[in-house]
Formats: sequence, C-alpha cells, structure tokens
Amino acid sequence: MKPTAAVVCGLPTSGKTTLAREIARRTGLHLIDFDAGELFSTYPQEPNPYASEESKARETSRARIIYTVMHAAVEANLKEGRSLIITATYSRHASQDFLKAAVEHGGGRLKMALCKYGDTEAEIKRRIRSRSRKYRGGCRSLEHYLDDRARWAGIKLPHITVRMEGGERGTKQAVEEVLAYLNMD
Repeated sequence: MKPTAAVVCGLPTSGKTTLAREIARRTGLHLIDFDAGELFSTYPQEPNPYASEESKARETSRARIIYTVMHAAVEANLKEGRSLIITATYSRHASQDFLKAAVEHGGGRLKMALCKYGDTEAEIKRRIRSRSRKYRGGCRSLEHYLDDRARWAGIKLPHITVRMEGGERGTKQAVEEVLAYLNMD
C-alpha cells in the first residue's frame, strides 16, 4: 500500500491538534503540526498578528514558509515510504493544491479529515482561553479566528468531516471515524 499523508485540517480552535495527537499516539505515525512551525522552519509567531499591517504581513510570510517546509517534509517522508500526520488550517485552495502536489510527488495517498464544531462567539473564546495554556502557537484572539473564518475557502479535496465536540467522548468518536477512514482504500 502507498504511504499516507493523513491531514487534519480546519479552522483555528477546531480540535486539529487534539485529534492528530491521539491518532499519532494510536498509530505511531510521525506528527507535524503547523502551529509548531517556528520549531522547524521560521521565526516565532507574532504576539499579535493583527496589531499592524506590518505584523500581519510578517505573519503571512511566516505561514508561507511553514507550509513550504511542511510540504517538503511530507514529500520526503512519502518518498521514503513513511506515512505521517500533519495539521494545518488549509483555509486557501492554493495551500491545498500545494499539499496535493507534494503528496503526488512523494508517491503517496492523501487522506484529509476536516474538524468542525459549533463556533459560537462564547465557544470560540472558551477554546482560545483553554488553548493559550496548552499551545505555543496558533489562534490567540477572536479577531484572528474571525479573520481566518472570513477567508475560509473550504476544503476542495476529498475528505471526511468530524465533529470535535462533546469532550473526551466526542474526541474518541472523531478518532475512531478518522482511523476507519485512514484504513479505507
């Protein structure tokens, strides 16, 4: 069987990292998380990417660098016959096209899982507060989330959608759905 690039995507705070970490734990696959990008490819995230046009431009540049390095890692791992899991928002079709090309060049197969939840303002704020204690990068404000949601183009590549709601029980159900999907041919 071809090696797999298992991609967990969705808007910020949707549970991508939580889901991907559990899948990696269960499968032993290597996990590359976009929010840890400064650890392997570029400078740290802007403290407030929306403070000015300059900081927003630096954050956009940082994201391009991370996607480039991440996709190179996907292609290289697949060429070596290694499956892996990656997490990123993939809010733009151009990023999805870049991912698809990396998987094709690596000779692998692409399996995408889109994380969703009921993103009311109160729930978004709760998730941002919760994540600020756990994660170094990623969405840090309602403004950031709303900006990402406003430019969200949707996932145009084949994928499944999982709901990341309901605490541990909801996460467990989402993990089982994705594991079943990954085993499909």
